[in-house]
Amino acid sequence: MAETTAPSTTEQTTPTLGTPFLPEMAAIAIIFVWASTFTITKSLYGEMSPLAFGAARFIVICSIAFLVLGITAKRSGNRDLFRIRRADIPLFIFTGVLGYTCYQLGFIIGLEHTSPFAGSLMIATSTPLVSLLIVRILGERQSGAIWLGALLAILGVTIFLFSGDGGSKPLGNIIAFSGGVAFAIYQVMNRRLVREYHSATYSAWSTLLGSVPLILLGTPAMIDQSWGSVSTHSWLAFIYMCILPVYVAYMVWGWAIRHRGVAITGFTILVPIVAGVISWIFYDEAFTARKLLGGGVAVLGLVLMQWANHRQGTAAGH
Repeated sequence: MAETTAPSTTEQTTPTLGTPFLPEMAAIAIIFVWASTFTITKSLYGEMSPLAFGAARFIVICSIAFLVLGITAKRSGNRDLFRIRRADIPLFIFTGVLGYTCYQLGFIIGLEHTSPFAGSLMIATSTPLVSLLIVRILGERQSGAIWLGALLAILGVTIFLFSGDGGSKPLGNIIAFSGGVAFAIYQVMNRRLVREYHSATYSAWSTLLGSVPLILLGTPAMIDQSWGSVSTHSWLAFIYMCILPVYVAYMVWGWAIRHRGVAITGFTILVPIVAGVISWIFYDEAFTARKLLGGGVAVLGLVLMQWANHRQGTAAGH
C-alpha cells in the first residue's frame, strides 16, 4: 500500500472540525486512492514494462522528495535539514533498500504475475504479520487476540495462495507477499530515524538511498522502453502514481489523524476490499468461492488484529 513513509500515528488530536465526518470522508477518499494503485499499475503494463515503470517513477519521486526538502529548508531557514549524520547512512541505506527497492520489486513484479486484488491482499496481510513477529522478537508483548488475528490472517492467505484462480497465480502472490515482508521490516527498523529526523529530511534521503538499486536495475528497461508510444492516458496514470498516492495522500492522511486520532488508521483494512471492487469493475477480475473465502478470512484476521491492537494501546494509556 504505502509507498513512502507514512506520517506518524502518534500525532495529537485537535478539536473536531465544524463539518461532521470530514476527516472520515477524507480518510475514505485516500483509501480509494491507495486501493486504485494496484489496478492502475496493472493497466500501465500494457504500455510500460514493470521495471521501466518502477525506475522512472522513483526518479520522479526522488526529485519531488528533494524539492519538498528544499522548500521546507528555505521556509524554515534551516539548511541543516539537508544533512544526515554519517553514522546513520548505513541504516538509511539498509532500511531504504528494504522499503523502496525490495518492496517495490515485490509490488511491481508481483502485480505482473497476479491480479490487483491478490497483490493488495498479500501486501496488506504480510506487513502487519511480519511486524508483529519482529516486535515480539524485540521483546514487546502482544495480546492473545492479536495472535489469534494473525493466525486467521495466515489461514486466509494460505487458502488464497492456492485458490487456483486463473488471474491470481501463486508465484505472483508469493512475490507480492515478500514485498510486504520487506516493507514490514523497514517499518520496524526505521523507527529511530523517523523519530530523530524531520519528516522531509528522512523522506528525501531514505527515498534516494533506498531506490538507487531499483533505478539501476530498471535502467536497461528504461533504455529499451518505447516512451514515444506511451499514450496520453497512460502518462496521466503515471503522473497520478508519482504524486497522488504518495505526497498528496499522506498529507491528507496526516490531517485526518490530527483531527480524529490514531483510531482512523483502522480504515486501512479497507484497502484490499476496495482494491478488489475496483479490480472487479475495471480489470474484470474473477472471484472464485475459495478466493473469496481466503480473502474474507484474511481480512477478518486483520480486523481482529487492528481491534486488539487498538484496545491494547488504549489500556496502556496511549
